[in-house]
Amino acid sequence: MPQPLDYYFVLNSPWSYLATRQLGGIVERTGAELRLKPVQLPTLFAATGSQLLRDRPPARQAYRLQELARWSRWLGVPMHIQPAHFPVDESLAIGTVLAAVDAGFNALPLTVALGKALWTDNRNLADDTVVRHALVATLLPPELLDKAGAPGHADTLAANTEDAIRANVFGVPTCVVGTEVFWGQDRLDFVERALGAEPD
Repeated sequence: MPQPLDYYFVLNSPWSYLATRQLGGIVERTGAELRLKPVQLPTLFAATGSQLLRDRPPARQAYRLQELARWSRWLGVPMHIQPAHFPVDESLAIGTVLAAVDAGFNALPLTVALGKALWTDNRNLADDTVVRHALVATLLPPELLDKAGAPGHADTLAANTEDAIRANVFGVPTCVVGTEVFWGQDRLDFVERALGAEPD
């Protein structure tokens, strides 16, 4: 049986973007069952004592930008580390991801495309044209955009957030394999090992 890999993330996180880009390879090599679980970050942070970016000391905010530049170069992923539309209202985009999941599609490529739109292409995820373009680019039905505002998505986000809190998740991106928690896009080698395959 495929081993479940719970992935907690938000599109507003550049670290989530960097992690999401790498998950496809991990799933392919390990056969894991990837379960995309976007969360309500303010709720998660409030429950775990973490700080939203705007509330962190200036030194931590400055260090974050340095680290993003380093990882962008190291991974070869062009990024706007201070994009024009950040923080963005991601409800339309994340609702589309949830609509894709509900319809039985593999929503990982869409999640990557939406992250790219924000962090590489400097686009506005609150713009339905941007989200529709991501759907088309990943060969998903553009009609999924019409289901982005389905009332059930709020319940899913709340449930995902509660799941994260119960699993001792305190930030994003976080992968959970069994009872093991892996916070950060720089812990994906350990995720792969936990799933039973050594990374190449």
